[in-house]
Amino acid sequence: MSNLGEEVSGKAFKTGLIVEGGAMRGAWAAGVLGVLYERGRRQYDFVYAASSGACSAAYFVADMWQPGLHIWRELACHVIRKANLLRHTPIIDLAYLVDYVMRQHVPLSIEALQKAPTRFFIVLTDCLTGEPFYFHVCDDRVFAALRATASLALATRGYDYVDGKPYADGGLADPIPIRRAIEDGATDITVVLTHNPDIPFKPVPSWMGKLAYPEFPIVAEVWTARQNIKYNDALDLMKKPPAGVRIRVFRPMRPMPVGSFTAQKKLISAALTLGHDEAVLQMENMDSGLALASLPG
Repeated sequence: MSNLGEEVSGKAFKTGLIVEGGAMRGAWAAGVLGVLYERGRRQYDFVYAASSGACSAAYFVADMWQPGLHIWRELACHVIRKANLLRHTPIIDLAYLVDYVMRQHVPLSIEALQKAPTRFFIVLTDCLTGEPFYFHVCDDRVFAALRATASLALATRGYDYVDGKPYADGGLADPIPIRRAIEDGATDITVVLTHNPDIPFKPVPSWMGKLAYPEFPIVAEVWTARQNIKYNDALDLMKKPPAGVRIRVFRPMRPMPVGSFTAQKKLISAALTLGHDEAVLQMENMDSGLALASLPG
């Protein structure tokens, strides 16, 4: 089944896929993407993703899903370096993840991304303006964008450079870019969440923002005072989308076996399996007409 450029009632519509980040919680989302891939739902007109969701989405868009799963199963556990806390250095090793794993060990194909019929956007936060930036993947700058979007507050230095400009995790400025997808013309949108949407996001204490982003106070404000508003606004929009827009939501149904900084391989594998199994159940409900979206109204 192809999701690209289909027609409904004689009217062309565009499909979109949104993958939320969440560091190691992204293992659950990877399990969901595995189900979409297995069921032939591999091509979308637009894909938007941030943080670990962007890393998974890159392999999904490039039609390299088995290598992408291998990273989660065997290598993701090495990304978290908790011993670095004692050295006062970042606990997420982005050099290992992006520069070694994604560039060399399990190389992400730039050619495959360029040939893909999907417009793939990595969501970033502009450190100078605090606004979201949707980086269109079209060349090897994808690796710089992945480093930037995976630059989590306090777990890394918090930002990285793309084309000489500093960017932070896109999940700060636009954690679920549903409005952007609709503005781009997507009318059939699949959203993969890694947080329980029944629990609204709360503001982050301002002192944490100042600690995480001393060089970029605007980003500190975005994280501590705006992110929760954007997140909850996106949840509201998913519950009541505009006329002519259909939204399917995959969400965690039970507590995950992992947190954002889990490093145990068995637990990461368990999160992958849980995401896969819960996605199968939710997809069956959607296909049987029991639910178009798994958000409460």
